[in-house]
Amino acid sequence: MRKRLFAVLLLALALAPAGRAAAQDAGPIHGQAVLDAIVAAQGKVVVVDFFASWCRPCLMEIPDFIEARKHFPADKVVFIGISLDQDQGEYARFVKQTPFNFPVHLADPDVMAAFGVKMIPKTLIYDVTGQQAVNHSGYMPGEQLRQAIDGLLQAPPQ
Repeated sequence: MRKRLFAVLLLALALAPAGRAAAQDAGPIHGQAVLDAIVAAQGKVVVVDFFASWCRPCLMEIPDFIEARKHFPADKVVFIGISLDQDQGEYARFVKQTPFNFPVHLADPDVMAAFGVKMIPKTLIYDVTGQQAVNHSGYMPGEQLRQAIDGLLQAPPQ
């Protein structure tokens, strides 16, 4: 029951309209809850960004993700940020000072294994059918992110 409640909370946060309030900390998130949010968002492109507050390439790309969130309508694209910070206090400070306009969660230890995260930043993008279409490790420039999303929005569902 608790897992189901958490998954519903995650889904509500992931599908919330873009805005500063969407970046609240919902506590550590488990890999299954992230998968549940991706499945629940079928019909939309889902962008999952794995980052950490101490990662320089992550810090370089976060503004591009924030801009992309502004560019794409919330009824077409869902953004989810997953922090791999190990220090919960540092994570909380970072989220508070960064103008995220999409939900950001602190990863539970199982998330890295569940999504095959071996380095950060890492961006996974799922098409409207829930299938992983992009698995990008390393810095992803904003133009590359927007092109990937545009391509998935224009592609006919398979």
